[in-house]
Amino acid sequence: MITETTVGLIGEYLTAASLLQMGWRVSLAAQDKVDLLAWSGQEFIRVQCKSSQSYQRKSSSGYQFQLGSGSKKKILPTVEDYDMLACCAINQRRIVFFATEQVQQYTKRFTYRYFENPDVEEDSFNKAIEIIRGR
Repeated sequence: MITETTVGLIGEYLTAASLLQMGWRVSLAAQDKVDLLAWSGQEFIRVQCKSSQSYQRKSSSGYQFQLGSGSKKKILPTVEDYDMLACCAINQRRIVFFATEQVQQYTKRFTYRYFENPDVEEDSFNKAIEIIRGR
């Protein structure tokens, strides 16, 4: 059985690899709400990683991500917390990226099929970075 801490670390490393493959430089960051710092030239982004193993239920299967923070009362992130959220489906080793402004719910579910799209990482990253640059 893989611990939640290990699942989180797997997601951070897979997200770092994805960003590196897209031409960004990456450093792991041991900060509250910021797992990675990515940069390209003079542009820096703070990345929060959320990781999920696949689940199987009677009526559905896929991945579920907890997007809020806080132990008792969950709160949604703001741009003061981080710039980009990365949801990592560790079984498929794929990531979907969101600008903080796109995070509008506490829990997000995805089907396996969603992560089968080979362009999901780059497409979602490009959309998120466009929103970030428009701030």
